[in-house]
Amino acid sequence: MRISMLVGLIVTVVAQTSAGVSSTEVKSLETKITRTVRLQYLVQVPGQYQTERQKRWPLLVFLHGGSGRGSDIALVKRYGPPVVAEKRTDFPFILVSPQCAEGEIWTDTEALMAMIDLVQREYRIDSQRTYLTGISMGGRGALYLAYKYPSRFAGVVALAPISPITAWARGFGTTAVLIVHGDKDTSAPMGDSKELVDAARQAKCAIDFTVLPGRDHFIADYYEGSEIYDWLLTHHR
Repeated sequence: MRISMLVGLIVTVVAQTSAGVSSTEVKSLETKITRTVRLQYLVQVPGQYQTERQKRWPLLVFLHGGSGRGSDIALVKRYGPPVVAEKRTDFPFILVSPQCAEGEIWTDTEALMAMIDLVQREYRIDSQRTYLTGISMGGRGALYLAYKYPSRFAGVVALAPISPITAWARGFGTTAVLIVHGDKDTSAPMGDSKELVDAARQAKCAIDFTVLPGRDHFIADYYEGSEIYDWLLTHHR
């Protein structure tokens, strides 16, 4: 009696296990995808661009924050380098400011690089001095683009970047990086930037970190000084 019950139990367990087992396969995809991209952007050239025809100019790409998204390009000109470029007659860059579509973030790096390639063909650009900067969502986007294409940029400045990924530090290569963050920022905690800075330093990347005491997330006015532009121009490919 005891033996028959035990055999019955074993058979039942085996049957249930066989019926409920799942299979797992590891697969991968390698293919070419052709797609159409649309990206609206501003180009601002220095006042001397038309007269100094032999000169090649540094290129600065500015990625705006979340409030600049949409289809109204005027939103891009409300703060940051686009405002500074209009005010300063000696602004030393050709400035390109794309607009991110509504509902998107700065992850379409292929579109951004296609825009940069086009601008470099159409304008007299110094290929050794292409720079990135951005604030908030744009600060994150600038770091991500530098991570994806480290050989293309001489320097990147990120202001108050939202949720930067620490692993990006291993991909910056020789691109010089500056992160500027307010220590009272609750929208994008400074600790996230600090972790990225620490990881970049461990990876022997050239990175600087500027902490703004008492400042919160809204530090776009930092673009109105000369520190960012002076820092960028010290770096070449």
